[in-house]
Amino acid sequence: MRSVMDTFLNNEPGERVALVPLMEPLAARVGGMSYQAMSGDPGQWSANLAKVGQLLEADALVLGFDHTLLAEACGVQVQWREGRPLVAATGVLRPAADVLTGRLAVVLETLDRLCQTVRNDFCCVAAMSGPFTLAADLGLSAGEVGELKPVMVEIARALCDKRPDLLLLREGPAICEGDIGMTQRKAFNTLCNVARYFNIPTALYVEGYTRNTLAGIDKLKMDFYFFGEAAEGALPEPGWFLPLAERVRGIGVALPFDNESEAMKLAEDCSKILAGRNVLFTSAGELAHDTDLDVARKITVGLKSLCRRSQ
Repeated sequence: MRSVMDTFLNNEPGERVALVPLMEPLAARVGGMSYQAMSGDPGQWSANLAKVGQLLEADALVLGFDHTLLAEACGVQVQWREGRPLVAATGVLRPAADVLTGRLAVVLETLDRLCQTVRNDFCCVAAMSGPFTLAADLGLSAGEVGELKPVMVEIARALCDKRPDLLLLREGPAICEGDIGMTQRKAFNTLCNVARYFNIPTALYVEGYTRNTLAGIDKLKMDFYFFGEAAEGALPEPGWFLPLAERVRGIGVALPFDNESEAMKLAEDCSKILAGRNVLFTSAGELAHDTDLDVARKITVGLKSLCRRSQ
């Protein structure tokens, strides 16, 4: 498990593709509880995430992918509906000294537990909203994203202090609008510098992108780039990623874990088109609380047969 993800992070040849699905809502179900209850209990959160990781034979555990975690910590009002948190209203941005509280404090304790207890079996990935996703949640424009620097640095430093194997930033369509310019580069460079201080590699998980997005996204200077659903909820097109895969250390491609035939077809296409490139598979968004475990399990078993590198 862990060795496969280590191979990806080191950009080395390996026996198969690493698998890094986003599993937190499903982890709550495996633990027999709601996501709301789990996200308030670091012991349950870490234990349930490890359980579902073993069940799906994942190579890494991703913690903190829920974008409302940072939004709530920074002052946004969050409401729970049908077991999931939603941004209800924007609020006043809190000072950096006040953001490491509430559910975000639980994330930090959970990450600490994971890094101490499961590292022999899994790589530990700390996730957080990217600056443009957080700005959108707070009702700020892209031009105001610089106001978030103190809180973003505080949160990134707190996560990296737990020594995860990877810091994963999450962005949606806001980062995909227009070209990657100095505003975006400065915001991400700040966070990359924090991670580099701790010698932790960085990755960006992007949703809502188009083919044009891929032409310049590596200007952000992240180590790795993971891609969820494209614009309008479309599945990724493997051919889009080939030029980028030749320029960066590695990429992640999302699979639909609710459709075995589509997932395996996409995985097979990736293995052919991106042969010889450093690639892993992730999920198209988080695996929901009601994910069909039988289907998800069949997909993970099927992926074990795919070679990571062409011979």
